[in-house]
Amino acid sequence: MRTDIIYNHSSELMKEIEDKSVNLVVTSPPYNIDIQYGNKTVKGKIAESKGVKYSDNLSESDYRHMLETVFSECKRVVTDTGSIWINIKNRCSDGVILPPFWIQDYFEDMYLKNLIIWNFDWGGSTNKRFAPRYEFVFWFVKDKDRYTFNLDDVKVPALNYRPDRYKSQMKNPTDVWRISMVSGNFEERTSHPAQYPEELIERIILSGTNKGEIVLDPFMGSGTTAAVAKKLGRHYLGYETVEEYCKIAEERIAKIKENHNV
Repeated sequence: MRTDIIYNHSSELMKEIEDKSVNLVVTSPPYNIDIQYGNKTVKGKIAESKGVKYSDNLSESDYRHMLETVFSECKRVVTDTGSIWINIKNRCSDGVILPPFWIQDYFEDMYLKNLIIWNFDWGGSTNKRFAPRYEFVFWFVKDKDRYTFNLDDVKVPALNYRPDRYKSQMKNPTDVWRISMVSGNFEERTSHPAQYPEELIERIILSGTNKGEIVLDPFMGSGTTAAVAKKLGRHYLGYETVEEYCKIAEERIAKIKENHNV
């Protein structure tokens, strides 16, 4: 089976990937909140156009069917000791928050090991409720007792280290991860409107895979998952329907190969 490739078509049919061949799936599916990404709008009209444009406005039934199909394929290709990580945020409808716990409906045949809160320090603002500063990361495993978890590879410095009480200055991260969103001055920044940070994906890949294993992102976007996997000595597979994002991802990977000699 070929690896280290991003396919420019929908992940609803991953015919290129064999059953139980992928060690970890990590992705952030489209929000489906009816935003014309890449366009600045004023009162519903496009005032400025920049970057890649795409619509995120499927009907709710079509959106849920698409996710069900993609996640079914993800479960088919992941190994028995593998895991699936889904980054998703709240949606707002008519001023009411809708938490994404419905995502668990697609993984009733798997086990939820952690529900991570990804906390960041900037984002949108509102005067009708507290400003949102978090998203969820669901971690599912096929086997609740047998799965890869490399805790030592992702430990963080202990802020209140006491040598009389603790053997190490490093500790297990909690299920609240404070990691900055990608801003305009980040070296990793691309034109993708919903790019998640390499630091977030690095922790997931390090904890959930070993070197030489395969990481899949069915909504690859600008290639963050592939870029981090390559840096960490893992193989990647991905799907992305927007051709320009595929090109951006390949450019990122080419730079990593050049800079990291991989």
